[in-house]
Amino acid sequence: MTEKHKTGHQKHGCVKKMGMFLQDPSLDKLTDNYHFPLDKDYLGGTGSSRFVIQDTNEYGYQVFPGLNWAEESDLSFERFEKDGLVDNPQFHQVNAFAVVSQTLDLIEEEIGHGFNWKNGASLVIRPHAFQGMNAYYDPMSPSLNFGYFNSPFRRGTVWTCLSHDIVAHELGHAIFDSFRPLYVYSPDKDTPALHESFSDLLAMFSALQYPSVVQHLYRETGGDMRHPSLISRLAEEFGVGIFGAGVPYLRSALEGASYRDAPKQAHARSTVWTAAIYEIMERLVKLDHPDGFPDTFDGFADFVAALVQATRWIKGMVLRALHYTPPNGLSMPMMARLIYEADAQIYSDDSKFRDIAREVFQKRYLWDERLNLKAPDIGYAFQDLEYADQQTLSFVIMKHAEELRIPPGALRLINPRLITTTRKTDKVKCGSSSQVKTITEHYLEYTYEVTQLVNDFFTGEMVPFSVYGGGTLAMDENWNAFLLATNPETYVDDPVGIAGTLQALKRARDKFDRTHKDSIQKTLAARDEQRSIKDRPVVPGCPFIIQRQSTGAYRLVHRCCNLQEHLQGISCTKHGLVQ
Repeated sequence: MTEKHKTGHQKHGCVKKMGMFLQDPSLDKLTDNYHFPLDKDYLGGTGSSRFVIQDTNEYGYQVFPGLNWAEESDLSFERFEKDGLVDNPQFHQVNAFAVVSQTLDLIEEEIGHGFNWKNGASLVIRPHAFQGMNAYYDPMSPSLNFGYFNSPFRRGTVWTCLSHDIVAHELGHAIFDSFRPLYVYSPDKDTPALHESFSDLLAMFSALQYPSVVQHLYRETGGDMRHPSLISRLAEEFGVGIFGAGVPYLRSALEGASYRDAPKQAHARSTVWTAAIYEIMERLVKLDHPDGFPDTFDGFADFVAALVQATRWIKGMVLRALHYTPPNGLSMPMMARLIYEADAQIYSDDSKFRDIAREVFQKRYLWDERLNLKAPDIGYAFQDLEYADQQTLSFVIMKHAEELRIPPGALRLINPRLITTTRKTDKVKCGSSSQVKTITEHYLEYTYEVTQLVNDFFTGEMVPFSVYGGGTLAMDENWNAFLLATNPETYVDDPVGIAGTLQALKRARDKFDRTHKDSIQKTLAARDEQRSIKDRPVVPGCPFIIQRQSTGAYRLVHRCCNLQEHLQGISCTKHGLVQ
């Protein structure tokens, strides 16, 4: 854990317990307390430096008053259990805050530094934003917004802010969006799918932090991770509330399609990646126990140890690889390669785990050996620019534009950054002893803007659109560049230099046109309508709205996360989607 936000069994320093459900009220025995570190952060009203609870609706009108947490001596689960839980709005506020705090701790531990939201302020959380069967993250006004509803399938109100899965899932969107804010404009159909999958995986990783959840998992599965469980399901109470009992509202962690057969729609497509990561974790769990776990205490202890190790590795590699990702867009095969490379950088002499990951990626057609990750030998040019201003950094980037695969005419750079992280990795065995490895890396992130014209065949007008390209150059502690990941992606057999970059741009444009040709023209015709990212698409299935900027070209913007659409998209079986 980072020193700033120790949780769980912290024994030192002044802490305040904040109660939470570890799943949702349908599993009311799975509860815990988050230990808020008062000596490292402040509580004021219903907020801290990282999160603020605003119990208002979507339009800013107050729904329920909040307690002043700084003056409350006890915010524990046990306190609220006496005063009322499920229909207590003050507990709803504490629960949502505790879940997001615990989950963000997990992220900060792995990436090696504190996290900043993209608007530079505390992330807003609205536990009672609207009445309806939904929840969403708003990337344009960064906030988590949770709905509530009465269901014909169960008694009482379903409060989505009480679901650990839902809260962690929506937080996943906020984290991914703050880490890579330009992904909302990416034309690649994998990028929004990865957004959804990352959020599902974060909910799973977050749940697996708790011993009581692992115990419940073992009782459900007997140690067989291929058996459906609370980990392979998403938002159980919410799913029953919408679909009723017996409907297969799985997150499809067990049966996602291969990449070759991936659905186009982002929510359904996300199951391709989620299922691959889940299979890697399942294989790692039984790596040292191929015959399973006996139904004894020793069997349970072995299962816990194996699951902890598997979760630690796959969580660590997925999250650390985020630093290698291009800042403007990402495909699943690129992410697969970056996970492999991230592990190789840390454990160069032990390839056992990443070889398993590669086997799974290859089986699911997620491994693409053609992707060009070769880095130019230009790390030396940036080693004295760690604290340089953007003008100086941009000047050096453009001096090396060809090596960084920046095309001619892309004269505008957007927020170039040079980042250094130093983090401690998980314990690794060295002979008979163990140690914690420390790794320092530097990352040059750059994004460029180009304008492309699209023909509106209804009017014959050529419509200009802003399109973003970019890359991340990863360097070791000595500023030796070892990886360059770009979007659009280049292949190892592309021409060298500018010709290869232009070919990659054309390939990306052709792929977009093939994917969206049936819907983009009608969407284009409605380009001057005032549409919100929460609105239904002009054409069903089209993931974009067209955003008119006050000046300049149009942009394609992904519609925001819609939890109900997500559950319907991932609630698929071999026979298709739930209708």
